[in-house]
Amino acid sequence: MGMRRIFFLVVMSLVAFGSSIAQSAKEKAPVDLRGVWQMCFYRSDAPGVAGQLKTSNSLKILSDDGKFTNLVMMPQGAIIIGEGTYEQTSGDSYTEMVEKNLHLPQLAGQKNVLKFELKGGDVMILKYFLKEDINGNRIDSWVTETWKRVTMPSKYPENIIR
Repeated sequence: MGMRRIFFLVVMSLVAFGSSIAQSAKEKAPVDLRGVWQMCFYRSDAPGVAGQLKTSNSLKILSDDGKFTNLVMMPQGAIIIGEGTYEQTSGDSYTEMVEKNLHLPQLAGQKNVLKFELKGGDVMILKYFLKEDINGNRIDSWVTETWKRVTMPSKYPENIIR
């Protein structure tokens, strides 16, 4: 009887240990930010109400080769407004090495550290710090952006306009 009890305790200990190792590995798995992201904003009919998440005409592409591109869709065609390289530096941040940025030219040639939080796997909240505005005035402000991952639907949409 005592031997069975010891055997049972050893087996249960191994199962618990293996489970905790698997959970730890899952928690430390790197987040995959690669892909196409669409900037979003919240629209509400009343002040003080968060509203619904709506997509905009701005896209961020985080490529497999470590390059990023920010572009805007306009009636006369798409334009690139920012580009460079990026590297994920932790489980909640990545750094953009900005080569060129038309929207925030003060970031050109700079490293821009972005903190991110994923919500539901397909919405990313980005926060980054701006020391100066476009004119060199000190603003020391955090900027928050909301991005939604662009995915491929299971079938071709009927109402698509190309």
